[in-house]
Amino acid sequence: MAVTAIQDVREVLGAYPELADVAVLTHVQEPVGQVLVAYAVPNSPDFDLEALHRYVRAMLPGSAVPAAIVVVDAIPTDFAGTPESQALPAPDLRGLVPYRSPDTPRQVALCTIFAEVLSRPRCGVDDDFFRLGGESIDAMLIASRVGPEFGLEISMNEVFDAPTVAELDQLLTRLSSTGG
Repeated sequence: MAVTAIQDVREVLGAYPELADVAVLTHVQEPVGQVLVAYAVPNSPDFDLEALHRYVRAMLPGSAVPAAIVVVDAIPTDFAGTPESQALPAPDLRGLVPYRSPDTPRQVALCTIFAEVLSRPRCGVDDDFFRLGGESIDAMLIASRVGPEFGLEISMNEVFDAPTVAELDQLLTRLSSTGG
């Protein structure tokens, strides 16, 4: 992970007005390898993590979006002012697979819907609904947003049967070719 990418992500997060402090570190997660993890110290008790996720997704290219944003009370540093990664909580990276960015506008929209519903900073085309902690209510929310977005009706069970953006994209292609 390039140092400039970490600095760029830190600058974007540092510009967010509701944060008092931020740290961006790399974390090794198998089988993905190195991923960025952001640690954020909010400056108010009514901090909106979802708003921060939306901001980060809007400001950074998909490959630079941290795999997780962890809210902490403070960022411990060593004598040189460097964040002490061992003193920070481990990020929740369950379900993380190598990030594959969306190729089409529909995949971009589906990735956004998955990320927002599942409260993730980003979602790649191959990220699995179940591995990301998706439950029945989440599948209903995804179906209720995907249908109107693309003019097709899909059910919660279809989300279960097509649990990645790539699979759901293929399903939507089939549905649109058969008249939905």
